[in-house]
Amino acid sequence: MTIPTVILFSDVPAAQEPVGGISLATRHIKELYKRGVRTFYLCGITALPLALQQARLPNDTVLHVVSPTGDTLPHQLCKILSLPGDVLFVRGDCLVDPRLFTALLTSTAPHWLPLPQATAATLPAAARLSHAQLITWATAGLEQWLQGSPILKLETVDDYSSAHRGPVPFYVLAVTTPEEVEVATHTLIRAAQKRALDLPALLLDPVFEDRLVFWLCNTRITPNQVTVFTGILGAGIALLFLHGWLRLGILLAYAVEVLDGVDGKLARVKLQTSRLGELEHVLDFFMEHAWYLTITIFFVASTNEWQWYWVGGGVMVSDVLDNLLYYVGHVFLGQQLDELGTFERGFRLIAGRRNIYAWMFLFGFWAGLPTQVFVAALVWAIVTVGVHGARLVYHLRRRGAA
Repeated sequence: MTIPTVILFSDVPAAQEPVGGISLATRHIKELYKRGVRTFYLCGITALPLALQQARLPNDTVLHVVSPTGDTLPHQLCKILSLPGDVLFVRGDCLVDPRLFTALLTSTAPHWLPLPQATAATLPAAARLSHAQLITWATAGLEQWLQGSPILKLETVDDYSSAHRGPVPFYVLAVTTPEEVEVATHTLIRAAQKRALDLPALLLDPVFEDRLVFWLCNTRITPNQVTVFTGILGAGIALLFLHGWLRLGILLAYAVEVLDGVDGKLARVKLQTSRLGELEHVLDFFMEHAWYLTITIFFVASTNEWQWYWVGGGVMVSDVLDNLLYYVGHVFLGQQLDELGTFERGFRLIAGRRNIYAWMFLFGFWAGLPTQVFVAALVWAIVTVGVHGARLVYHLRRRGAA
């Protein structure tokens, strides 16, 4: 996109507070940059805010500070933006769903996005204006421009689906009070929830994850630091399993389960994705297999029975095969296995994976049945591979027939 963007800064103090750990202006710029916008005009300020100076924006981001003048806003914009093309206008005291930015930027005609529960003459939360509409605003007034322009109307979609709470609606929120800042932050955290969840993550994990993310987003703790801490904790748990501290280890494994969701959610809320975050799945894979291996070694050492290598090895091999099935599905079908149909989404809740095994181990270890539950995990791992393999073949054949 080559559409320049105007961000109007609010003089309300609460509007300058961080939402989800970063200022609204910084959030707007980062989200719009991902959608192709490179040039931004910052209206209503005399100098670049400290939050933007420290935001580490990409090098090709162009920021123009537009100091207040005696002219009205539309007249000022007409002087700045003399080109005949469109311009995107965004209020700096509103949290706007990034999906709505995409819709405004890609629409064939300019639209405007109203602020919920606002009067008809209220400045919209965001708008894509043509040069003619900008002239109308400057000469005939805001109401004439709004009445002659289409409103952006989009229904709820499941782009940011939260399986345990239903699809997240499009959100446009005013952020002018401390209470509204808190509401906006919670909205961002909810929108950052992954769509495909297993049963433990569905029922319990988000309760703790959301509270941790809400607390962490206004600290200097980064998602990468959470990832590294989770990896260190996971290594410590492997050592506990190796020395037979199964009950303590599995309790701490639940902390890893929660933290494993915190780092990604925190990165999405603070817009701090990184290469380490992309490699998190690799770290998870090795940590998970370290647990299975150390549990296996402990069982062999404590029982003097070598067949436990077959059990532990079976769990690990099954997990590798399951990951390969996911990879094949992604390559040939363009989707994750869990998203191919209603059955797959339902089976995801109980399919054999680390969280499910951890809960099995939690009950089995504390019930005094560690070896029995380890065998049960192997059986369920094999069943999971069989189900996923059969469903993948079904969808591949269906796609080929079509």
